[in-house]
Amino acid sequence: MAGKDKEAIVICLDVSSSMNQAPPGYATPLESSLDVITLILQRKVFAESKDEVCLILFGTAGTANHLADDGQYEYITEARPMAPVNLDLIKYVKQEITPGPASADCVDVLVIALDCLHNTLQAGKFTTSRIILFTNLGGAFSDDKLDQVIGGIKSLGTDVNLIGPSLDDDDDEDGAQNGSDEAGPSTSSGHRGRQPHQKEKTPQQRAGGKLMKHILDEVGGEHYGVQEVLPLLSFFDKKAVRQTPWKINLEIGSELKIPVCGYLKVKESTVKSWKSIYIKGKGKEYKPQTIRSKHLNNDEETEVEKEDHVEGFRYGNDIIPISEEDKKNMGYQNPGKVLQVLGFSKQENIKRQHYMGNSVYCFAADPNDRHGGVALSALINALYETNSVIIVRRAYSKASSPRLGFLSPHIKAKYESLMYTELPFMEDIRQYTFSSLTKSKKHQPTDAQLSAVDDLIDNMDLTNAMENEDGEKEEEALKPKVTCNPLIQRLCHCLMHRALNPDDPLPDIQEVIANYLQPPQALATECEPYAQKVKDLFKLEVVKKKEEQVGDSLWKDSDTNQTGPAAKKAKVEDGGDAADFSMAGLAKGAVTEVGTVDPVGDFKKIISQKDEDKFQEASRQMQDRINQLVRDSFGSSFYNKALECLKVLRQESAQLGEPEQFNTFLRKLKEELQQNFKKGFWQEIVKAGVTLISSGESSETTVTKDEAKQFLEAAEDKEEDQPPPQAEEDADDLLDMME
Repeated sequence: MAGKDKEAIVICLDVSSSMNQAPPGYATPLESSLDVITLILQRKVFAESKDEVCLILFGTAGTANHLADDGQYEYITEARPMAPVNLDLIKYVKQEITPGPASADCVDVLVIALDCLHNTLQAGKFTTSRIILFTNLGGAFSDDKLDQVIGGIKSLGTDVNLIGPSLDDDDDEDGAQNGSDEAGPSTSSGHRGRQPHQKEKTPQQRAGGKLMKHILDEVGGEHYGVQEVLPLLSFFDKKAVRQTPWKINLEIGSELKIPVCGYLKVKESTVKSWKSIYIKGKGKEYKPQTIRSKHLNNDEETEVEKEDHVEGFRYGNDIIPISEEDKKNMGYQNPGKVLQVLGFSKQENIKRQHYMGNSVYCFAADPNDRHGGVALSALINALYETNSVIIVRRAYSKASSPRLGFLSPHIKAKYESLMYTELPFMEDIRQYTFSSLTKSKKHQPTDAQLSAVDDLIDNMDLTNAMENEDGEKEEEALKPKVTCNPLIQRLCHCLMHRALNPDDPLPDIQEVIANYLQPPQALATECEPYAQKVKDLFKLEVVKKKEEQVGDSLWKDSDTNQTGPAAKKAKVEDGGDAADFSMAGLAKGAVTEVGTVDPVGDFKKIISQKDEDKFQEASRQMQDRINQLVRDSFGSSFYNKALECLKVLRQESAQLGEPEQFNTFLRKLKEELQQNFKKGFWQEIVKAGVTLISSGESSETTVTKDEAKQFLEAAEDKEEDQPPPQAEEDADDLLDMME
């Protein structure tokens, strides 16, 4: 396993004079090749790759290679031996490589590269090898060693990549450096702001193209143009980590256990943390240490020893000390490594907003247990056919707290698995009650507005936003598998720029990263008329900011200080959440119960609290206050107040989707009023038209509009059939009786 997934790479770069020719304003083939090599090396650094790279230059003024003898293999220099990629190599490529005056044979370069790989692979540290050749094929060559080169490549199993001009005879396809496409984004202060120059191939380049095409066809090599490679290399890769399966038994009851292996399918990627390091001298590195101490708040600032520290929790005005032994005894005893089935449920019962966690696990059958694989396959297919999921209890290790999650079936052509997603506990869920957006008729959208928004959403669909090879829009845009995190890419870009250019300011954001932060250009253009239609149909108005209360307005009552009629107060939004800056409001504090002084205000304040849903309790208290006001009313003195409470209760019940509780109360109230001879209040209810909440006002009830209307009409008919009740005695009658 020592050389697992480790590659030996030989980079061969042509630095001859033909690689340094381009008109003003254009990048030379050498400059474009250096940019590509820099990107390759940068990706190796940030991925913390164990691959090793050797750099060979041909076309140099001198000769420095291990095969040079008697005028053979001239003008070829082994610039860097086989070694892991480091910053020194990147700086050498960026700053020290210069064009050479001579021309070297590219076939000779392949011979030296193969000999270098042969010597390197003998150590057994590498599993694969690769030769990357950068040239414009403008130099002389010989084919006397051609069979030797092809045989050597096949025997070593080496991959060969040529990065240069097109190997076809047609010049109009890729040009001299395959530069028909626009230059790719730069990750350093390179030359990609300029296009490579396109010119007609020379006879020498055509002959060299045929030779290289023959070699690539024989060994199964690949050819790429510079402008084809640049966008692919412009993104940094993170370190590749070989996954270790999490082996566990899926426990179903106390008897059935299925061995499974868990693999991380998706996990949120984070950048590496910053480290504080003090460097003294070249190659010597010292990590600073942080020493903390605690001192008493006295004149001597006496230090408190670590063994005298104890944690405490504030309980009211007291501090309760908790020792380490207490924490250990009161702590939860973790169950250890476990994956236990708690039950089964339908897929539709798992709401999307309840998905939690920063990762998704993929559980597959243990390859060493054939019977367990059959059992797991049967379970997965049964879940798929019944559209069900498994609710499980999972703990990664003995030190981990148990988590709640669900396993959903995932069936593909080549494998079957269960996907684990974490679910919340009760304490993790936040309950909020929001007012309806369409409770007012003026806020209800028209059919034209709904249609315009539907069209905008349909045309902004990313699932079929990209064109395929046939020009049809059938490919998804911004696929997660091919979309890089802009934050990580920007960070790597800035770090590499700072390493290579310590005195320069940080570069601007790359164009390719900036494009990720914007919708696809073609999609935005197509959606522009639909967005304009939405803008025209939804008129936006500037809302003036309310003036803040100043000191004087906090301590005076504007209504009582004016000699004339009371000033007209600003209209308060429905919900009554406006701040009360009066002395009474400041002293009142939080409202927890519906009182008799201002029951409507208390009720609205309780149900407007967003930390938890208190509507059920507030509604019950409001019902009690209505009954109390009617029962304690002297004649009809409290009827208006009770009727106002009933109207507000009905309005909020319909608005918040709780109609059944109000309808039940109103039916019960009707019976009690008939029995307690409080028909006068019922007549006020009928006159105000306060009836049952119908399905037209709330979708949570089955009461129709006709039933709601008949509820009041039936009461009127019943009152007409009964003899009029005896008039209630008033205060004057009582005084007459006393006399």
